Amino acid sequence: MSYWSDWDDEKIERHFNPRVAAPTAGDHLADFTERAAQTRQRYDMRRNISYGDHPREVYDLFPGVIGGPMHIFIHGGYWRALSKDEHSFVAPPFNAAGATVVMMNYPLCPEVTLGELVSATMRGIAHAAVRADSYGASPDRIHVSGHSAGAHLAAVAASRDWTGDKLPADLIRSATLLSGIFDPRVAMRTSINAEIGLDQSQAEQNNILTDRFRPLPHVEILLAAGGAEPDGWIRQSTDYREMFDVTRAVMLPEGANHFTLLDHVADPRADLCRAMLKLMA
Repeated sequence: MSYWSDWDDEKIERHFNPRVAAPTAGDHLADFTERAAQTRQRYDMRRNISYGDHPREVYDLFPGVIGGPMHIFIHGGYWRALSKDEHSFVAPPFNAAGATVVMMNYPLCPEVTLGELVSATMRGIAHAAVRADSYGASPDRIHVSGHSAGAHLAAVAASRDWTGDKLPADLIRSATLLSGIFDPRVAMRTSINAEIGLDQSQAEQNNILTDRFRPLPHVEILLAAGGAEPDGWIRQSTDYREMFDVTRAVMLPEGANHFTLLDHVADPRADLCRAMLKLMA
């Protein structure tokens, strides 16, 4: 029985709907959009490299130094909203450290099922990884990070045996899981599911908090959530840590909510960003 199973609807909404927990969400997202556009104007980058047939199966590329690592960032939005285009502002500190940064996009629910969304994202990661050499990055130094629903997708990547994609099993060197929603079953209890369209089968098949999604032994895992986020949401990360014996403590930047956590990712002076950069070193 999950810790949230006997919670009433009001408590579920308060803990698992980030826009309820952070009423200023709209302001943060508007700020993200502006900063992301400014980043794309200032940095050398390639937009909308296609990895599939769906119009959202694209990624942006910020080239790094020759032979440097590749850092793949996966955006959030509860599997049903947002895109890479609001998140370009997280790329600069990793690009400045020499990484080729890939900003991943994917199709959204309910146009596709969660399982189809997961499969598309894994295809996108494989597409970028296969081309790491041609992009100037080292194919042996590939790292992923994801925020919110993107953390769920990064956790899938951390557990995946990539030999089926004709890539090394140990493709992913590290995964940073930022304020992840790992158990989709709880999303079915929120009002947001009217937009996601999850059913019980899809939620159970894509529940990260099962042994099927245990990260591969070589993958370094870093977990973080906003220090001001509701306990129920933070516990998604602490439960992941306990279930999979992650040695690092969950980082909880003081005062950060679900959205401003990304400010700590984008700031090279912040402890969270520095921890992520250390994983790439």
